[in-house]
Amino acid sequence: MEQELRKMAIESYLKGESPKSIYKNLDRSKNWLFKWLKRYQSGDPDWFLDQSRAPVKRPKSISASEKKRIVETRRHLESQKFAQIGPSAIKWELAKAGHHLPSDSTIKRVLKQEGLVKKNSICSQGCRISLFHRGFRHQSHSSGRSCRTTLHQRRWQVLFVQCDRSFQPSGLYRITTH
Repeated sequence: MEQELRKMAIESYLKGESPKSIYKNLDRSKNWLFKWLKRYQSGDPDWFLDQSRAPVKRPKSISASEKKRIVETRRHLESQKFAQIGPSAIKWELAKAGHHLPSDSTIKRVLKQEGLVKKNSICSQGCRISLFHRGFRHQSHSSGRSCRTTLHQRRWQVLFVQCDRSFQPSGLYRITTH
């Protein structure tokens, strides 16, 4: 549909119709008409087709050899016993070898693309660690309840009392007695 409008506009222009009447009749802008007229005059047989808006070059992309160097450096660091394996460690190793230094975010992106980013071993499923978890043994009281449950209850009470106080700024609420 849009391609047919473009062809019609150029045909009308070639027949001698004024540019203003063409773009007014087609309900388009002046810039639209002259853009397609310029493309027609370029001599390209597919002048009426949409062109890609993607950049021709990616100035921030790195070459395949640099990617390979980053991956090899990471694998070398992983093979060492106590070496760090993050982007800053990789950058350090590349600097020692005298290579070009990409940014940390570029190194992270390459590692992620290659599947070398490891999830946190503590929370591999995206789980949460309890704030109140302690590794002590259960001791029982004479009441039959364990220390752990009473300790948790006390911590929660303290936490909620602190939250209640933080939501009530002083001087804004008056306590009235009837």
